[in-house]
Amino acid sequence: MKVLDCKQSRELEQSAVDSGISYLELMENAGAAAVRFLRKKFSLSGRKVVILCGKGNNGGDGFVAARKLSELGVAVMVVIADGLPHTDLAKTVFSRLKDTSVKILDGAENGERVEAAVSSADFIMDAIYGTGFHGCAPDHMLPLFHAVQNSAAVVVSLDIPSGANCDSGAVDGECINADYTITFSTLKNGHLIYPAKKYCGQVAVAPIGIDANLISSQKSSLELTELSQAQSLMKPRDPLSNKGTYGRLLCICGSEGMAGAAVMSAKAAVRCGAGIVDVALPRTIYPIVASQIVEPVHTLLDYLPDGTMLSDSRSALQKALQKAKVCLIGCGLGCGKETARIVCEIVSDSKVPLIIDADGINVLAENINILKTVRVPVVLTPHPGEMARLMKTTVEDVQAHRFEYARSFAAQYNVILVLKGAGTLIAEPNGMVHLNPTGNAGMAKGGSGDVLAGMLASFIAQGNDPVAAAVGAVYLHGEAGDRCARRFSQYAMLPTDMIEMLPGLFLELER
Repeated sequence: MKVLDCKQSRELEQSAVDSGISYLELMENAGAAAVRFLRKKFSLSGRKVVILCGKGNNGGDGFVAARKLSELGVAVMVVIADGLPHTDLAKTVFSRLKDTSVKILDGAENGERVEAAVSSADFIMDAIYGTGFHGCAPDHMLPLFHAVQNSAAVVVSLDIPSGANCDSGAVDGECINADYTITFSTLKNGHLIYPAKKYCGQVAVAPIGIDANLISSQKSSLELTELSQAQSLMKPRDPLSNKGTYGRLLCICGSEGMAGAAVMSAKAAVRCGAGIVDVALPRTIYPIVASQIVEPVHTLLDYLPDGTMLSDSRSALQKALQKAKVCLIGCGLGCGKETARIVCEIVSDSKVPLIIDADGINVLAENINILKTVRVPVVLTPHPGEMARLMKTTVEDVQAHRFEYARSFAAQYNVILVLKGAGTLIAEPNGMVHLNPTGNAGMAKGGSGDVLAGMLASFIAQGNDPVAAAVGAVYLHGEAGDRCARRFSQYAMLPTDMIEMLPGLFLELER
């Protein structure tokens, strides 16, 4: 689904104007669309609507909505929230209010009256800042923001809640907390990226007369994943195929005390259709892993007391990598000196696509330039803590700049970067970022990432494009998690439950 930033939204509007529609018509259509949304959703008879209008074009949309509502007999008050309109468009539509029943209050001169109106309103429309806002809301606006917060009214923001950054999703101060956000023509970055997303409430995309072909052709750098993209991974199977048709996956996973990571990643890989899954793991944990999943083959690795891998095991691991179509490395692997050597050798020498997770990422954080020497597709799947290690920063910083860090890292190191968390991001080296809409907080348990890594590796092993596999696997992983939450609750659901949800999910997609 198309998602635009502020600059791209302006480019789209300019394309529409070039095709024959005026900016004034677009503003009129936006205000009318906001009113249609309210009428469809609520009964407005006898209700009071307060519209908070800024001095830019977002305020202009609010002025149009006020006029349209007054024509329907609705009691409307416009609050001039931050000074009189200063754009020509906003001035034009503001002037059209003079012959209507709309009451107008200057917020700067009538603070107590404005707060009383907001407090008694049934609906508050936020048309203060819009998509061009960045930084913090000024101090003189905070009493109004607080009045909105304390009101029992239904709050509807136009385009994006005032105080939120449209491009980055940042909220660097106070922000209107909307029940609904009406955005025009397309979704915007801030509707999907936390923390702005949590202020948007339910988001509705309203058409304002821009041709669908113009929208589809508009360049964007963020895409919301849809079910069809995940479904594209489920290709019909050839009746004459065999296990070799669907790829051989090597999983270098697990260590003493971390056998479960090997089990979950391998089980997820098998469930997602890989033809052969070869799990390379220490011989000491083989009985645990083999007792939990019988489908994979195993490459058993032996170590000296000091942790050094025996030469025969090193040769066996190299042979396993040569036979594989794709390699997953890192789940539960540990971060010892020998592990670091193995990860660096595999990453440097691999001739097949690599999925690097967990401890594989932690090793790379200390040997990051190895990525610049790799000549095969690489997918990294860090959670925020691992991403912080890669970027030499804090988790809080990563969470505040998820979009920017994911995109810049993918471009700098020519990898596909899957930054996990609420709204997992899949960043391509070319700058495109895919945002995943599925998943829930019940997935925040150890093992969920192992399941995702196994799923993703399995889809690549079957011949899917690595980007498509990452986008689709993340969606399906989240959908399985959502089904678990509905069945078991977010508290009780387990990562292994997600694996057990996959057969039913895949059956629906195959049909």
